[in-house]
Amino acid sequence: MKPPAHRISAASRQAVRKVLDFIRRHDNFLVSGHVRSDGDALGSQLAFHHMLKKLGKKSHVVCDRGVLPDYAFLPGSESVGGDPSALHPPYQAVFTFDSGAWSRLERIAAALDRTAIKVVNVDHHASNERFGDLNWIDPSFSSTGEMVWSLVTAAGVRPDRAIALNIYTAVVTDTGRFAFSNTTPETFLNAAELAAHGARPSELTKLLYRQKTVDQLRFLAAVIGRIERAEGGRLAWVTVPRDLERSLGMAAGDTQEYIDLLMQLKETEIAILFREMDDPPRIKVSWRTTPGFDGIALARTYGGGGHPRASGASISGTLEEVTKRVVHEAVDLLRSGRRLSAREEAAISRM
Repeated sequence: MKPPAHRISAASRQAVRKVLDFIRRHDNFLVSGHVRSDGDALGSQLAFHHMLKKLGKKSHVVCDRGVLPDYAFLPGSESVGGDPSALHPPYQAVFTFDSGAWSRLERIAAALDRTAIKVVNVDHHASNERFGDLNWIDPSFSSTGEMVWSLVTAAGVRPDRAIALNIYTAVVTDTGRFAFSNTTPETFLNAAELAAHGARPSELTKLLYRQKTVDQLRFLAAVIGRIERAEGGRLAWVTVPRDLERSLGMAAGDTQEYIDLLMQLKETEIAILFREMDDPPRIKVSWRTTPGFDGIALARTYGGGGHPRASGASISGTLEEVTKRVVHEAVDLLRSGRRLSAREEAAISRM
């Protein structure tokens, strides 16, 4: 039996050529991503940064709020700037990764003169606003990290362990350890290649998922204790107020695992996490859904976006107000009996 071959759309092959041509014509780059960059956003930024260095380009990574503690092991993370004071303009161009809108760069976007800098926007979210001068958006990729891997291989760059570790982290975190519906045969092909270049799965599993302190487990227990459910368990949600973080002396960090816990409940069809932000009055809301429900539509109402199965938005209001409103909308959706058809599911996945 022949091994499966790589499959990348003609549109993405053309986009890769355009991106690489753009890189060849410029020398000094800012690399960024959405505020509080998660594994996919940060892994993509750092892998791309290492690629640029190998191509002899100047590269500087700055993302609002810097590196979350969970990802401090990533090669190059020690040099990542976390606020506008870390910027050193002028840059010829900025590459953004895993960011559905220019505003998702938050303070970094506000500090840059958008009219004086070229923007290349690379993302796998169907809801991306295509805000770049050059946009490469392809929801068929499991993660933005996979897209960066396509750039690395097409550029003829010799991958090293730093690139492999960063991209493997991007892929494994955004696929839920290869468990989410965005995992494809292409994902496994890329993961195998990354492992061959030094991304050891056992090592990364320990670094990503087996480094918790007792305080972190206590925080997790407190979050579990706050789970609420409705509609016979079809809807599950949890709130993470700042007071909880203060009382236990720690920040929630990357909250993906908390909402993933809700999806482990066998009845859950819609899961919602509400986190009170550091700069009130704003609440970070994350949705997870099972097939039949469009997470993008739930988030779009509030200017957010993401995937049909995973989406998010930042909503102004108190934790109580936002929770009441968003939970009410989810209950209404479940009671309506409206579910996406297979054709509608396929259509939104290609957006």
